[in-house]
Amino acid sequence: MRKVLPFILIGIVVLVIVSVFRSPEIIPTNKFKQMTDNYAKCPEPFVFQMPVDITKATSILYPGQIRGNDYKAHGGLRFDRSRPDEITVIAPYDAKVIAGARYPVNGEVQYTFDFEHPCGVRYRFGHLLTLAPKFQTIAEKFPMPEETDSRTTQVNPPLDVKQGEIIATAVGLTKGGPEVFGGLNTFVDWGVYDYRQQNEASKDPDWASAYSSEDPDWGQYYNSETYKYAVCWFDWISPEDKAKVLALPSADGEHGTESDLCK
Repeated sequence: MRKVLPFILIGIVVLVIVSVFRSPEIIPTNKFKQMTDNYAKCPEPFVFQMPVDITKATSILYPGQIRGNDYKAHGGLRFDRSRPDEITVIAPYDAKVIAGARYPVNGEVQYTFDFEHPCGVRYRFGHLLTLAPKFQTIAEKFPMPEETDSRTTQVNPPLDVKQGEIIATAVGLTKGGPEVFGGLNTFVDWGVYDYRQQNEASKDPDWASAYSSEDPDWGQYYNSETYKYAVCWFDWISPEDKAKVLALPSADGEHGTESDLCK
């Protein structure tokens, strides 16, 4: 059994802070202008470069699990020995930025961006704090809600992003985190979605009620594209990077390494 973060109380505090905000829904494919009439053929193998310096990560969040009172199709990484401005996020694969959002959390603005490769594979980063100039320019056009409202806005026309391009130079929050970390909450969400095929978990006949007792909004979201097409990004990185990821403890002190997507 892989290690689980030993500081359970700290993990619960962090989990509550992170889980208050439901992951923004990906705008359905049919609401976007298609980049091609049909999805292009995906590269084989399709391997993401790690979007962060994995040596700075202290724990991971598994895609496809309950965290707090919400089901989370995305995963993430925590950096409890780093300040938010010590973490840089880069594009892990060539793609187009197709949507995004900005919204306030504890007096700070958080950013989300959705990217799509022409072959139908999407990826999303959430809880970005400081953006590279190109992405800040895009984000300035997103609505700024007075309260937490993380619904995404289409980027039209979609803009090209190259693998290795800097997306953000700080992540997470500089205040409101656990006192043991000086109030810092340094983390980033990362989700990957394969629109070519529905994932196996959501095909289960019992999926409609799978988490109805744990997630009060399950009945509204269980059939969403976010849940149906999410994949375990651990399987989409190099074997070397996967080994490093799996060597990290889970940041979730309650559900640990449980996952519908990572087997």
